[in-house]
Amino acid sequence: MFKLGYHKNNKLEKYNYSDVYNIEQSSSYERIIIGLAQGHINTVLELTSVLSEPFYMLYVLHTPRTDNEPGRYQSASLTYDEIGTLLNRFKAFFENDPRHDIWIHSPETNTTIVYDRHNRIYLYGFTERHIHIIEEMGLKKGSINIPSPHVHNYNAQYDNFESKLINEFEWKRTSLRDEDMQ
Repeated sequence: MFKLGYHKNNKLEKYNYSDVYNIEQSSSYERIIIGLAQGHINTVLELTSVLSEPFYMLYVLHTPRTDNEPGRYQSASLTYDEIGTLLNRFKAFFENDPRHDIWIHSPETNTTIVYDRHNRIYLYGFTERHIHIIEEMGLKKGSINIPSPHVHNYNAQYDNFESKLINEFEWKRTSLRDEDMQ
């Protein structure tokens, strides 16, 4: 079971990045992008651990498979422990199904960590401590390219996780933005 795949020799296979990162710059942002083979949620938590509370989580449900409405589900303020509990509880869902993106924001450092439907992790407003974590992980500088063509696997066995996540936590829902659409 996986969320991002590609066709190799007429067979659908899981696509993994090769533990790389890059720093991207434009006129409107500077960000780090990370492509990992595994351990996405653990890495998000490690990158979050060096930031200051409170945190805010945005759960972007762009492709629901249940009767939940697509939208941007914004949390109230959260501690690091609360973020850790939530991410670990739904870890398999987040890492194996592409119906969503997760954003974690620390207002004090103005840092946002995004884990997207393509298994990429972005850091906006990153710090030197983030660079240190990335270097300690042994990630190499390189390109993070999504295979073309590629396949998203929406896994039916996670449908109940979608409903639990939406219904068991307090969220403020707003509509999807154009950039959230696939």
